[in-house]
Parts: sequence; C-alpha cells; structure tokens
Amino acid sequence: MEELSYQSVADALGRLTVTMDGAEMQGVFCGHLASAARRDEADWLKELIGERDEANLQAREDVLLIAQLLREVTQQLSRRELQLQLLLPEEELLQVRAEALTSWCEGFLYGYGVSTARNAKTTESEREFLQDLMEISKLEVPEEEPTEDDELDFLQLVEHLRMGAMLLYEERHPLSDSSSPLLH
Repeated sequence: MEELSYQSVADALGRLTVTMDGAEMQGVFCGHLASAARRDEADWLKELIGERDEANLQAREDVLLIAQLLREVTQQLSRRELQLQLLLPEEELLQVRAEALTSWCEGFLYGYGVSTARNAKTTESEREFLQDLMEISKLEVPEEEPTEDDELDFLQLVEHLRMGAMLLYEERHPLSDSSSPLLH
C-alpha cells in the first residue's frame, strides 16, 4: 500500500472519481469524529466514496488508502497527545497550501454538520471554532509573492485548526474516570 501523503490521497480520490482533495477528506473525517457521532467506518466510507468493484484491484487499494487515512485520523485524535497533523501539500506554493487549508475547513464543517444535524446543542467554544472554520474556508490568497509574514500567518492558522479540532474532539469525548491516570 502507498504511504499516506497529501498527494497519494489526492491521487486515490481522483482515481475513485471523488471530487474532494486529500485535505478536504481528512477534514470530513476530523469533523465527523469530533462530533462524537457513532457510525460504522465501512458505512461512512461507502457514503463518501460510493460502492466500488471489489474485482478492481486499483480501486480496492485506493479505498484501503482512504480507510487508512480514517484510521490514522482516529488514532491521532483519540491518543490525546496532540498528534493531529493536517493533511496538506508539502513544499508547495503558499497559495496551493492555503487552498488546501480552506478545503480542510470545508471538509471539517461538512463532516461535523452532517454528524450533528439532529443535535443543535453546542458549547460557546464549539460555536467559536466552527465560526473560525467558516471564516478560514472563505480565505482568499493574493496571487502576489508571499512574504515571510504570510508564511507565519499560514502556520498560525494551521496550528489554530489543529488545536481547535483536537480540543473539540476532547470536549465531545471526555475521558472516563476509569481511563484517567491514577495520582499517587
């Protein structure tokens, strides 16, 4: 199986004729998982990428790669070790990375929204983070040469989204008393 990267996920989604990029797909998974909705992984994948011919080896490999992405996101969020890494293009122009970041935000909003549509209860911090996601999803990057400040701003946005997604996940998935470490 291919190594998980923005490009490998984008290629797999393209071959599967899914109109999302890798960042948006990861955002969908993060939003869905952060919502605390209970859903079977296979059903969720089937809804997002549709039914595939099991005899088509390339399609099967591509679906397995997307399933691997879901498992990795699940592990990164559930470990509580601040390990979530946004799936964004590496070493690309700032404009390309910023477009992927807006796609990630759109994906998160979709995954979270679909999963919480019946539950209108949100906390103030959830509403603030979701509002931030909406604002960032509208981000437009000028075509001019980015400055060092633009790069720093981008990195701060990535960190804000990374931390916000993990905090939202933790709010919706509190540790039980039996899983918290014992104090001596």
